[in-house]
Amino acid sequence: MRAPALSFSSSFSSFVLPGSAKQGEKQPATAVCPISQWRFGGAPNDYCLKKNGCRCNCDKGDTAAGGCHKLGSILTREMFEDMLPYRNDTRCPAAGFYTYEAFVAAAMSYPAFATTGDGATRMREVAAFFGQTSHETTGGPGWNAPGGPYAWGYCYNKEIKPKSDYCDRRIKQFPCAPGQKYYGRGPIQLSWNYNYGRFGASIGQQKQLLENPDLLLTDAALSFRSALWFWMTPQGIKPSCHDVIVGAWMPSASDEAVGRLPGYGLITNIINGGQCGRGRNTSGEDRIGFYKRYCDMFGVSYGDYLDCYNQRNFGKVFVDDMSLKMKSI
Repeated sequence: MRAPALSFSSSFSSFVLPGSAKQGEKQPATAVCPISQWRFGGAPNDYCLKKNGCRCNCDKGDTAAGGCHKLGSILTREMFEDMLPYRNDTRCPAAGFYTYEAFVAAAMSYPAFATTGDGATRMREVAAFFGQTSHETTGGPGWNAPGGPYAWGYCYNKEIKPKSDYCDRRIKQFPCAPGQKYYGRGPIQLSWNYNYGRFGASIGQQKQLLENPDLLLTDAALSFRSALWFWMTPQGIKPSCHDVIVGAWMPSASDEAVGRLPGYGLITNIINGGQCGRGRNTSGEDRIGFYKRYCDMFGVSYGDYLDCYNQRNFGKVFVDDMSLKMKSI
């Protein structure tokens, strides 16, 4: 492992675990089929995953319905590289971690992601997902970033200077393991023991993730999967980010009364409501800046209600913004 050449503030972590996923065989429409839930490689027929509706290189006797995930038809490898041009820069602590293959592998487990609605809706969902997660992992704010601050998404894979151990000991269903800290990790900066527990339970890995949350730092596809789980899953009284961006959520009268209207701003409220209802702020502007850049790249409109400056938040914050500040690079 090559240590990144850093000139960050000494308070920043330089610990990097490079991704280990191997590239799968390309199929029509640039779709890629993994051999397991978050690994690539293997013999040709191993690319068949019936449970995910994927038929790439399957035996003739396979009658699984559907085809490969359609994500690759709108987010190509080239587009991924253009969206995140500095993610592998040696000045980023997570250089070498996030890969296109890992993202596609993770998306296999969430077949509704980027496949719901018309082409513009699908592209807008990808733009919104990467807009939010690029902010959560940004290396851009606070210095004169080459290419502008919105080109430096996915520079980090873990929270810097956590404020606490993020253990809510009242949640008996997902007990904190001794000595573990459930600070933000991965693209969406998954935080708190109950989120690690709920995500782990959804993939049959509850005990493993509660006992070793750093698993999200050792496998890029698992890390992406944690972000997609949060994106696709309603959080208590909050709708899922997916339902909001594809137009499947409608506000109640009480939502409308406190300014919670469908749009990108509501997704910010879902992910980090602590940034909402307090007027214009730099974090909100950063989230919107990333989103607009990606929408422009896809050639789709932004939609309405991009900010949550005047929205009442839903309550408890589930994912904490890393609030990264880079002194110099």
